[in-house]
Amino acid sequence: MKTSIAIIGAGIAGITLARNLSAHADVTIFEKSRGLGGRMANRRREGFSFDHGAQYFTARSPAFKAAAEQAVAQGHASIWPKAVHALKADGLVTDTRPTEPRYIGLPGMSGFANGLAEGLDIRKEATVARLAASRDDWVLTDNEDKDLGRFDLVISTAPAPQTIRLMPEAFSAHAALKAVEMSGCFTLMIGLDAPLAPGFEAARIEDHVLSWIAVEASKPGRSEKTALTIHSRNDWAEANLERDRGEVQAEMLESLKRLLGRDFSTAAWLDLHRWRYANVEKPAGQPFLFDPALGLGACGDWCLGNRVEAAAESATALSEMLIARLQGA
Repeated sequence: MKTSIAIIGAGIAGITLARNLSAHADVTIFEKSRGLGGRMANRRREGFSFDHGAQYFTARSPAFKAAAEQAVAQGHASIWPKAVHALKADGLVTDTRPTEPRYIGLPGMSGFANGLAEGLDIRKEATVARLAASRDDWVLTDNEDKDLGRFDLVISTAPAPQTIRLMPEAFSAHAALKAVEMSGCFTLMIGLDAPLAPGFEAARIEDHVLSWIAVEASKPGRSEKTALTIHSRNDWAEANLERDRGEVQAEMLESLKRLLGRDFSTAAWLDLHRWRYANVEKPAGQPFLFDPALGLGACGDWCLGNRVEAAAESATALSEMLIARLQGA
């Protein structure tokens, strides 16, 4: 009988891990949300479309480049933006540097993850709240103590602060988990009734509150309705994570008004999303974590760095070790 493996989280790390292991074990992914992709997320409201998490990803390793190009060929991804300009208080600075391809998912950012996940056993809206040892396996339960199944191995791909709360004290990599530092981010989503021509598709913002702005309609496959996605700075978000949402939104709108010379506070659609764990400030510094005695492990971008590709690389490294372990069993 094949080894049973539970993977917690259906972001790029969890999906990559499951794809690599599915030929060697019975793999089940548990995802607390309705959608896949983790921070590669898309939100649709009132005809507006927003990629409110990761804005794009790059691919540098041969394996990830191949995955990205295959996704483009299959219609799950495309290339955007042509350039990333800099928006400052005194105007726009044009980006003239040659760049590597930047990829986005189709028809939303989560489309890349959806394509990778085809054929996998994924249980959505299933939150793993507790792990309990039971002789030779682990029993998973949710927040209501509902039994989610028994598994030989359990791997968490959730952010390090969430993973550390899930792992038992006996997990040998607790110190590495505690060393990881992550920061938050606020995403402001603005939907407009009229077209807007700001002179860029995307721009990094030099400001004490904001860090990024994207014109969603400039992306392939998106709604033509005018929508803007704006990210806060990570350090500003960290200082304001528990602040009243209305106050956060108002301050972000004020900064945007100062930069673009327009008040968006009466826009047709306004929404704010808080990412508590958006950015990897200090990675674990190792490709993955695994306790062979307990059969518990963890991987994710937070192991290696703050890039989508880091999540895939971490999962690939862990899958290679696990495949060797399974073949030698």
